[in-house]
Amino acid sequence: MALFLTLVCYIINHLIMSTIELKSRVYKELESAEDYLLEEILDLINIETKHNEIVKIPDYYKEALDKSISQIKSGNTVPNSEVEESIEKWLYK
Repeated sequence: MALFLTLVCYIINHLIMSTIELKSRVYKELESAEDYLLEEILDLINIETKHNEIVKIPDYYKEALDKSISQIKSGNTVPNSEVEESIEKWLYK
């Protein structure tokens, strides 16, 4: 039993120290991070911590999505390769 408790304590200590060390490294990097990166990190944290929340999709998004689905069902689509080609022409004209 003592060996089991020693092993459990070791594992818990190791995990806690790893978490503390990891957080310390993250904090250090955050101090010198640019604003755009901080915003991206914050967005990622918000997504990960709020994954159980129900998201209310605005009506105009639902309408746009319904329109897109309708266009797909009717075959009114453009192949991705054509879209990429158009973007390339637009970017480098």
